[in-house]
Amino acid sequence: MPRPSLALRPATVADVTALLALMDSVQAWLVARGRPEQWGTVPFSRIPGFPGRVAGWVREGVITLAERDGRCVGMLAAAPGVPPRIPAGSVPGGSMFIHTVLTDRGADGRGVGTALLAEAERLAVAHGAPALALDHWAGSPELGRLYDERGYVKVAEYTGEQAGEPVRNAVRVRPLRASG
Repeated sequence: MPRPSLALRPATVADVTALLALMDSVQAWLVARGRPEQWGTVPFSRIPGFPGRVAGWVREGVITLAERDGRCVGMLAAAPGVPPRIPAGSVPGGSMFIHTVLTDRGADGRGVGTALLAEAERLAVAHGAPALALDHWAGSPELGRLYDERGYVKVAEYTGEQAGEPVRNAVRVRPLRASG
């Protein structure tokens, strides 16, 4: 049976519960595979204030929801500007920053990450951004390879914190072609 087609759309406040459920399921998947350093062990939906933060991001228009057959199977949070945690000078000014991209870990999530990264590029071009940038847990060789294959060059590392413990993060930049 063919898989339902993928639809991307701006998330609405009505989607917050589905977005949190997706985040919780991916976080649980990481913990089950021995990777609590990436996102910690507390489900996002149980972090005080986090559901409200997600609702705020939705209202700001920075979340794109991916769905198949009306079910949330992925999300992208991308916006112009670079978060203060990123080492100064490592990302070109005016870049679009990918705060998170995540997908359902089951069969319905296949191909969703590629579609969401393409959407991030479309958004960046629409904003006239010179590059796309992101950060990720540096302890994952799989993430490093995935982003390398998509043209994201590692430009810096920094130490963040997860559950009171230091965590190394990589910063990556993907320059965009100038139009014309």
